[in-house]
Amino acid sequence: MRIRGLAIGLSAVALLASACNRKAETPPAAAPAAPAPAAAPTPAPAAGFSHEAGFDAAGYYMTQANVKVGTWRLANMGVGAPSDFETWEKGDHSSTFGPILFEFEDQASPAQTGETGAETRSGRIRVLPDSYAIDDQQVSFAGHDAKLGAVSFTGRFDKAALAEAKVNSSSQMAVLTGTLKVGDKTYDRISFTYFVGD
Repeated sequence: MRIRGLAIGLSAVALLASACNRKAETPPAAAPAAPAPAAAPTPAPAAGFSHEAGFDAAGYYMTQANVKVGTWRLANMGVGAPSDFETWEKGDHSSTFGPILFEFEDQASPAQTGETGAETRSGRIRVLPDSYAIDDQQVSFAGHDAKLGAVSFTGRFDKAALAEAKVNSSSQMAVLTGTLKVGDKTYDRISFTYFVGD
């Protein structure tokens, strides 16, 4: 009886050891696969070029703010006719006059008499657009120049003042107010008057 009990006990130990060996030999279950990382969001497209059909803001916008980079001073923001926007947006960028541009004068360059009889400077830079958007509420612009750096503007029209200025061909009242950045300088809440041009 004692021998039988010992035999049963040894059998139980052997079975237990065998079971332990099988567990040790069995490779651990693979960890569940981590979910694949989500695809990176597609970058937003460049702002591009857009204008409101039928909106005509053509003319020159001047400011009394002292916007200067070195000897270069802002002369005006020029806005073309609706046909200038259409031509540009079809891909014809061959003109030196974009549908929206910022023109700077070199104050150290020789003076000359302009078309209207006003004195201007001979050294000029026209910053043409890399992107723009304009409608009867607001305008945004981004461009660059090797000497001035990045030039950007966001502003809002005073619709009533602009309508009156267009009737009168000019205005001494502000028709546009916004923020202009030239290089590393920011000019907040600068206002522009209007002149239709010749």
